[in-house]
Amino acid sequence: MSFVEVAKTTDITNGQMKAINVESKKILIMNYDGKYFAINGRCTHMGGELVKGKLEGKIVTCPRHGAQFDVTTGSCIRRPRIGLFRPKSKDIVTYEVKVESDSVKVKL
Repeated sequence: MSFVEVAKTTDITNGQMKAINVESKKILIMNYDGKYFAINGRCTHMGGELVKGKLEGKIVTCPRHGAQFDVTTGSCIRRPRIGLFRPKSKDIVTYEVKVESDSVKVKL
């Protein structure tokens, strides 16, 4: 597995996220407190596009049913909600990120 350049540091400022497609994978890159993190771009519950959700600090919320994930660890910290039902949801896949000069790279 090798690192692939996915963005420039100027593309994703602090508190922002960007969706990318790399080698048929949908990945979400975030800048949290000056550090870059990458997770699967789809919610583990029903595949909602996380880029359409809300990023608050290090927590991204799925726009479909409100599942929340910690972008630094991939942990599901709040299960989705459908009416009164809160189905189980898995942690999300994370990807190793490194920054070289102004290049953000993800290990696939």
